Amino acid sequence: MRWRQLQAFRETMVTGTVSGAAELMGISQPAVSRLIDSLEQTLSITLFDRRSGRLLPTVEAQLFYKEVQKAFSSYDQLSTVAEDIRLGRMGSLHVACLPALGLSFIPDVVVDFSRKQPDVAIRYDLQLSMRVEGWVTSQQVDLGLAEFPCEGFGFDSEDFSVEPYVIAIPEAHPLAKKRIIRPDDLSGVPLVCLGPEAVGRKLLDASLTRHNIRPRVVCETLYASGLCELIDRGLGIGMVDMFTAHDYAEKSIAFRRFEPQIMFHVGLLYPKHQPLSRTASEFLQLLRAKRDLVINDAQKMLDAV
Repeated sequence: MRWRQLQAFRETMVTGTVSGAAELMGISQPAVSRLIDSLEQTLSITLFDRRSGRLLPTVEAQLFYKEVQKAFSSYDQLSTVAEDIRLGRMGSLHVACLPALGLSFIPDVVVDFSRKQPDVAIRYDLQLSMRVEGWVTSQQVDLGLAEFPCEGFGFDSEDFSVEPYVIAIPEAHPLAKKRIIRPDDLSGVPLVCLGPEAVGRKLLDASLTRHNIRPRVVCETLYASGLCELIDRGLGIGMVDMFTAHDYAEKSIAFRRFEPQIMFHVGLLYPKHQPLSRTASEFLQLLRAKRDLVINDAQKMLDAV
């Protein structure tokens, strides 16, 4: 199995055509076809169904493609390391983070860290928690922030923040007059929610079910910031984490405690059997300090009600 064969397979999967793969690789279409044919012979696997006159990926091709992508990610990482060495950079840092902390919290920390360590090349990526786990497991990142419960086994973890979710309400809404929101208060009220795959959404649904409340969901979205934008426009009310509440403290939104509490549990994930670099450790110090400031401010906002 040769790298050029894998490249022809990958580019064909990405572009969907042999011609597209040929253009990306700078070779002829027949050359791409020969590379794919030889790869199938080497693997003794049929990767494409050719009966329709087009190359349609088989189920086996989809499974193989996932592993090929990992190999190319590792290869690309080698290129990044070589570039760091060539340019004489003092170090690099790659962080993956769930969206709730990645839209404002992490950028603030990145800016503070970059001012202290201007020679360090930093990259941070927003990903759903499940994908953050995968990146940490495959050692594609130095640090990950994901919502528990985590399901992977190829990483070490520690608690980063365990704080209750809060209810975000348009300031003019009658429920904004209450200091604490309970499940009964949500009966019949238009709700904006995270998607059903989100941990927080699952916990909220379970809490409402226990109290025999059927939610009236008017809109779902991927990011908690999206919920707040909708709530600020008066579409409904919703449950968000403290970090997002802190980001939207100046908007026309009232944030209230919810009982019984539902916890937003965020973990720090590290690649297993790989000690933290000095760069990552220094970044963590700023990360924890910023966390304490944000949570403290959010608590004060809730206590002031």
